[in-house]
Amino acid sequence: MQNSKSMLVTSEMMQAEVKPLLFTGGASNIQSLSGPIRNPGRDPLAAWLDENGWPYFEPQIHPTTHGREYVWGIDGPQEKKAREQATLRIYEITATTIAAVTMLEIMDDARRGRRSIVWFNEGKTFSPIGLGDRDELKKNEDLRHKVGDAIYYHLLAYINAGNQLRNELSLMLADCPNIVFVNNFDELKATITYLLGELESPQSSDR
Repeated sequence: MQNSKSMLVTSEMMQAEVKPLLFTGGASNIQSLSGPIRNPGRDPLAAWLDENGWPYFEPQIHPTTHGREYVWGIDGPQEKKAREQATLRIYEITATTIAAVTMLEIMDDARRGRRSIVWFNEGKTFSPIGLGDRDELKKNEDLRHKVGDAIYYHLLAYINAGNQLRNELSLMLADCPNIVFVNNFDELKATITYLLGELESPQSSDR
């Protein structure tokens, strides 16, 4: 281990002009059967960044990681600032969140020429807790009977929209030189290491 110290850059640190090297965004709270719960998907990434001594801003503000809840007036502006200032942005897409806002942020990075990584953390298919993927929902006659046809077909449209968003994002940005797609954690680590070396080299002007 190179560094056991947490390299998390908080909003308060951002206000003190501390600049993160990486922005690690994407899937946040998961809607579970008992209500929203924190997404733990980026915890292994945070631990790996800590080991490497690479400072990162994590916009999923939560008492377990930040000691407090998200405060829009503080964290909203600093999250935007962190996305703009970071050398490299990472966006996690999971199966359990629709990821629509995350995809808008990725498209914004693409149009602005920012280097970003899209990490499909088992998230190429949209499958929210309680509904399942498209095939599971289409077979769920018990749910259809309970909620009625109107709501059932709206839920099916919701699942279809989540899948279509994922497909279209990959197709639209397939040739974008600033956006890299990865499908697992090992690919993510290798890509971060490579891109940081490229972006921080004296010859690189792509910031």
